[in-house]
Amino acid sequence: MRTIKDYIQHVKGHIRNKEAHDSVEKELTYHLVKSKQAWQENGYNDTDAEHQAVLEMGNATNLGISLNQIHQPKIDWLLVIPFLLAAMCSFLPLLPAELSLRDFIIRNIVIVVGGIAMAIFLMRLDFRKLEHYSTHMYILACLLFLIVLNGNEAINGVIFFKAGPLEIQGWMTLPLFLIAFAGFFAKQKKSLWSLLVLYAIGVYFYMRLSDISLLSTYTAIVATLFFTSSFSRKHKLAITAAFSFLFVVYIGYLMVAPLEPYQLARMKTIFTPGLEDSSNVLFISTAMKDLTWFGSSSQTFAGGAHTDFVLLTILQSYGIIAGVIVLCILGFIIYRIAHTLGFIHNEYGRLLIIGGLAFLTTQIVYQVFMLFGLVPVMSMPIPFISYGLFPMLLGSVAIGLTLSIYRRKSYI
Repeated sequence: MRTIKDYIQHVKGHIRNKEAHDSVEKELTYHLVKSKQAWQENGYNDTDAEHQAVLEMGNATNLGISLNQIHQPKIDWLLVIPFLLAAMCSFLPLLPAELSLRDFIIRNIVIVVGGIAMAIFLMRLDFRKLEHYSTHMYILACLLFLIVLNGNEAINGVIFFKAGPLEIQGWMTLPLFLIAFAGFFAKQKKSLWSLLVLYAIGVYFYMRLSDISLLSTYTAIVATLFFTSSFSRKHKLAITAAFSFLFVVYIGYLMVAPLEPYQLARMKTIFTPGLEDSSNVLFISTAMKDLTWFGSSSQTFAGGAHTDFVLLTILQSYGIIAGVIVLCILGFIIYRIAHTLGFIHNEYGRLLIIGGLAFLTTQIVYQVFMLFGLVPVMSMPIPFISYGLFPMLLGSVAIGLTLSIYRRKSYI
């Protein structure tokens, strides 16, 4: 006579995906115990009730084979394919002869391969394990900041640490903060005040780096996680009101404070699009007016053509049609990641996807708005496409985490 335990073990023996075993065991145990209790209420003794419950569940082999098909790890090819296409688009800004960047193509191949490898690694990693290391990730991000702030190199006033081929930059902290805050908001073991303090510490570090793009992306991630978390509407309204009030007070202080002329000029560049760098603004506006449908081989490119102005470079070199295609690829990636949310019931997985969405969307939207003069010009790369290790790897982290969650959607 087969017991409930023997029955479950037999079913699990036909399920190849070991990660699904715990979920299957919990579900079967629940149903079998409920069935056993029902038979006991009908007058059966403990042993006979258990036997009847097992018989009622059906053939263990057939059930195991069926559950094995259901719980096979799944790959979201509708996300993988546009991700690979976006990675291939990173070569477009390097091809025009005027840029003299063809020597970077080999290095970009290594970067793209590294990004794909990162996405595959994270896809195969069980994302649920990361939740246990939320605090560790936050501490690691702070330690990296201490290294970066004591760095020995700087580009455009942004400090970073370099030792031989090793570079530690502020961008490396973003995925760590994403994983950390997703865990904090999912568990809700920390009070709202403690989360505000943790957020404020990150703000302090990013302000020390003097990198507005990093601070903006970090704030977008944490704010999105907060507003989509299970905190009450009362808490969300209170935080919104508090930050709005602080922002108004800050602007009011700047208007009456005895600032030096150079400080006033700096404030204007931050809050007024078009005043930050007249040469760049003039170049962008002129280039946007001169765009053609199929591009031109006789364009003059801005500094940072393959990084900060990568979308403008593609528009100039290959035309409006090519730029629209690139944006459609990026837009479909955003759509597909958002679509995945409809299948996910695990709170931590849901917040990881939302944080990744905030990270990708903030950078893409800002880059587009910057071209149309709607926001100040600043260093904001486009994930996957801007040249460099971090735009590719950080975008791959968002893709890899989403694929990891989608892969396990049948049992989480």
